[in-house]
Amino acid sequence: MTVNMTMSLPDDVASFVKAKGNASAYTARILRQQMLAEQLEKSAQLRAEAGIVTTTAEPSESEEATFERWGRVAGR
Repeated sequence: MTVNMTMSLPDDVASFVKAKGNASAYTARILRQQMLAEQLEKSAQLRAEAGIVTTTAEPSESEEATFERWGRVAGR
């Protein structure tokens, strides 16, 4: 299911998103990455409170690669 939304964006941000072609798909992908990052941060905080130490990235791993790896781990 999808929901139509209207958003007000600064001119530079709107131009950037429009240049991506399918603005809705691009925006959804970026927001899903942010949602996953927030879920993983919450999970990391809970693990830290429990005394469990974890790492979030492989050496020399890009942020995009980290998100892709996290997505695979989370089954997304």
